[in-house]
Amino acid sequence: MELRGKGIMIDEACNFREPEQGFQETGEGTLKTVPLVNLVSMGHLIFLSLWGGVVATEAVLELYPYRRKILHEHSIRCHFWIDLLVELPLILGVMATGLTMVILAWPLSWLHLAKILCAAMAITANLACIAFVLQRKAMLDKGAGEAALWASTRRIVLAAVVGLPLAAAAAAMGFWLAYHRLLNLLA
Repeated sequence: MELRGKGIMIDEACNFREPEQGFQETGEGTLKTVPLVNLVSMGHLIFLSLWGGVVATEAVLELYPYRRKILHEHSIRCHFWIDLLVELPLILGVMATGLTMVILAWPLSWLHLAKILCAAMAITANLACIAFVLQRKAMLDKGAGEAALWASTRRIVLAAVVGLPLAAAAAAMGFWLAYHRLLNLLA
């Protein structure tokens, strides 16, 4: 099924309709077609924004116990549940919408490919971080000592330090591409 070029009709009351339904312009208002890639990119941006908020929250959870050692165990348990119930589904949403945008925007420019490479490495670093968080929670449940738990915490922080610059680079390229897509729509 060919998806490229399909759009959604939106009337002035913001009612969505498929263009194939024979929906025609009326004298009351005009209808505009929104390319499907723009709708998917909106969903992608929402998932990315939510994921960024979760990552910022987790940074606080991981760094605050360095000031208050007594909070380390609580931080481990809280980070475990955030990763499992919130962050992992958000990453899957980011990947699904990103893959859909790749399909809709094909063929890709070199900048798209560079963005995808940075994003893939950032996602890989974050998935490694999630694996470390799950492993650390299992260590806590088995009664591991503080030294082992702090070593695991340092691995988690290191994974974030590796992933954040890559995510920032992917975001910058993504905004650049979106800006130019918007300029082409307005032209």
